[in-house]
Amino acid sequence: MQRIITKPIFGALFGACLGVSWVSVQAETVNCTAVTALPAVIDAQGVYCLTAHLATDAESGRAIEITANNVSLDLNGWKVGGMAAGTDTSAVGVYSEANNVTVKNGIVRGFYQGVVLSGRGAVVRDMLVDQNTSEGIRVEGQGALVERNQVVDIGGSVNAGDTNAYGIFVGGSESLVRENMVSGLTAVGNGYEWGIYLAGGAMNSTVRDNVVSDGAMPEGAGYSAGVRAGMTENVAMVGNVVSNMEYGLYYYGVSSGVYSGNTAVNCLSPFFGGTAGAGNAP
Repeated sequence: MQRIITKPIFGALFGACLGVSWVSVQAETVNCTAVTALPAVIDAQGVYCLTAHLATDAESGRAIEITANNVSLDLNGWKVGGMAAGTDTSAVGVYSEANNVTVKNGIVRGFYQGVVLSGRGAVVRDMLVDQNTSEGIRVEGQGALVERNQVVDIGGSVNAGDTNAYGIFVGGSESLVRENMVSGLTAVGNGYEWGIYLAGGAMNSTVRDNVVSDGAMPEGAGYSAGVRAGMTENVAMVGNVVSNMEYGLYYYGVSSGVYSGNTAVNCLSPFFGGTAGAGNAP
């Protein structure tokens, strides 16, 4: 395991081209501490970065774990990969319970969960998170920001009981999820497919200007929803576009909130629950 020792890196760092227009790839952080091997633990505050693609075949644990508050991890366009572990993996790509942690600008691919941040003030920005078998991005603390990410091809876990596919999971209050693209969700057995899921603790959160599409819904699966508020309060859904899902926007049970300016295309139930504002289509 690499335990990070502070050693600044100077000079330009050039990431590999992703070939995906949604994710901005540029050498953004040039004065940082390098993460050069997996697994790695970051246990001091500061700015960290990747300087090359990193991969692991571990079927459990965390590829990168952040245990210190006030950490920024810039992947600089590089990849953290776990594909070699296969679909029975329970490993996590980037994991932290600390506060004020930012993960940005790169790829996390092939884990059970891609990026999991449970502390307050978490930020996940400009990431491609793909081919993870259960969840793409999960934030659980208050005041999280999830923006400009592409979450693709989530689901397919063969772990017992892990049948749902979550693109983005939000568990903390006063969070903001904006300008993300989620597509290609695949439940297992009778599981569910949720593009953006707001759990009970995500009250007073906003979901704005996201694009969610294409739940696979294999035979026998539960249902799919583009944006789902699950037993939570005062969730605003504004300007989102959902296509090819069973539900477009779904306020489940006693969930509350106002939705406006959203578009649902080829959804059996475009809008369910909540309070309709202006400009929703159809």
